[in-house]
Amino acid sequence: MTVAEKTVYAGIDIGGTNIKFGLVDADGHVIYRRQRPTMAKKGPTPLMHLVTNIAEQLLLYAAEENHQINWLGVGTPGAVDSRTGVVIGPCPNIKGWQGMEIGRRLKERLNMPVYVDNDANLVALAEARLGAAVGSKSVVCVTVGTGIGGGIVLDGALWRGATYSAAELGHISICYDGPTCGCGRQGCIEAYCSSGAILQRARSKLKANPSPTFDSVLKGNIENMTIKKLFTALKKGDAVARETLDETAVYLGTGLAGVVNLLNPDTVVIGGGVADGGGGFHEMVAVEIKKRAFDSAVENLRVVKATLGNDAGFIGAGLLGEISK
Repeated sequence: MTVAEKTVYAGIDIGGTNIKFGLVDADGHVIYRRQRPTMAKKGPTPLMHLVTNIAEQLLLYAAEENHQINWLGVGTPGAVDSRTGVVIGPCPNIKGWQGMEIGRRLKERLNMPVYVDNDANLVALAEARLGAAVGSKSVVCVTVGTGIGGGIVLDGALWRGATYSAAELGHISICYDGPTCGCGRQGCIEAYCSSGAILQRARSKLKANPSPTFDSVLKGNIENMTIKKLFTALKKGDAVARETLDETAVYLGTGLAGVVNLLNPDTVVIGGGVADGGGGFHEMVAVEIKKRAFDSAVENLRVVKATLGNDAGFIGAGLLGEISK
């Protein structure tokens, strides 16, 4: 490495809709970021070709800018055998992705170390190392969006579980005979707190109790409802929007209270599109956690909003080599 070169972390975050990728320095400053559509419908082989192309693009950009990259990190949906970089769990949004040997294929093409892990794990790692939970030894991170993702960092290390399937926080059941979740089981947090579930509750409430505020926001069509418009109505003081989000905070806080009793973390980080909507959602969840968990478990607990946004996945991916040495 020449004097002019600067060592940076390179990461790729594969999502069901977009692939986000970039370079970040040791202080957490993103120095390059891009995204491309995942095109998951084309199948796993074209997607793997796309990921490889993106990896080569990252390395080329780094070389042109005199940045040194010592490894590549990749985040992907599904459980991942972090030793081999193989996707071992199902990926509903990327058909046929289970079984993909991401690590081997990229190592062979790039001739450099490649580390692969679950995408939600990497959001937790990024927030713990460079984001909202810096300085915390134990961190629980939950993302609230299309699904409910989770990651856990204990004593600075990712907790992956015996078969790499730990931290599926969205599939903790809070009601044994509750609504059916997308995973096929009943009463999961995701069945109550995913963006789809939130919007379904809001629509049901509006059908029973029409709101002038929502009528204006939705231009008279209830099917125009989105999370963004829900928060727009909330900021206008709409009672239905407030009730819907209050209920969501109760459901999520109930599930996370059990996690807090189990792990006694320093910090719970809440991210994703619902947390980003505003309205103090993470604070509402904090109230529920502290109401329901043991006093001793929440005595010093911080419940904070994620700070790294859409960059968290590829930042965490870039950090993987630090904890995998």
